[in-house]
Amino acid sequence: MRKTKKEKKIKFVIVSDNHGDMVDWDAAKALFDFIQWYQPDEIIHAGDGFDFRSIRGGASANEQSESLEDDIKWGKKFLKHLKPTRYLKGNHCERPENIFYATTNAIVKDYCFHLMEDIDNFLKEIGCKTILPYHADEGVFRLGPVATVHGYTVNRYSVQEHAEFYGVAGGAVTMGHLHRIACVNARKHGGVVGFCGGHLSRKREMRYAKNRLGTAEWGTGWLCGYVQGNDWKIWQIHRVGDRFIYPQDAR
Repeated sequence: MRKTKKEKKIKFVIVSDNHGDMVDWDAAKALFDFIQWYQPDEIIHAGDGFDFRSIRGGASANEQSESLEDDIKWGKKFLKHLKPTRYLKGNHCERPENIFYATTNAIVKDYCFHLMEDIDNFLKEIGCKTILPYHADEGVFRLGPVATVHGYTVNRYSVQEHAEFYGVAGGAVTMGHLHRIACVNARKHGGVVGFCGGHLSRKREMRYAKNRLGTAEWGTGWLCGYVQGNDWKIWQIHRVGDRFIYPQDAR
């Protein structure tokens, strides 16, 4: 009997929402230690590596007065340590682009253009092979039956909604954006599972979110797993107290 060739197992880590100078460095260190232990083939950053709160719509006067320099500096520092192989831009990453297309001020337009170009060049310099826009059609990275997006809706059913929209039968969809830790079996013929991996930012210092009840759902963590042909497995790594718990089987 002829033996079929076994598909290669591709291990991955999916992380998102470190938010530039809002990064939680204790969580980041735990992530970097985990990556060294897990030795993934793919490191996927699912968006919002920078916060850009001073240029968000509805920013307060205090926020508007903040320089972007620290945000860019610490966002780059995190990414330099992470060395993502794929980067999916999130809604925060898109803020310079939004201003670029909206403003009639040539100086502001030039600054936003050079900022976007600088970040893309930096990602390429640290080995990122794919940079995807924040775009509901074009911002999807697929690794076999596992799709990853940043996220385009924020509601109680968003994880299920994204799984049903982007998932293939028998596959999985992972996302960021919500800062929530979640796993949902979605209604789709053949089955699909949606995951949200949490965030890596300092919630208490994100003043623009301090009055949002939804922050009670936030959790600190990331996702890891593998694909092997049409087979896949995803584990949620999350903070419990002052520790990060992950399964030994992940190795």
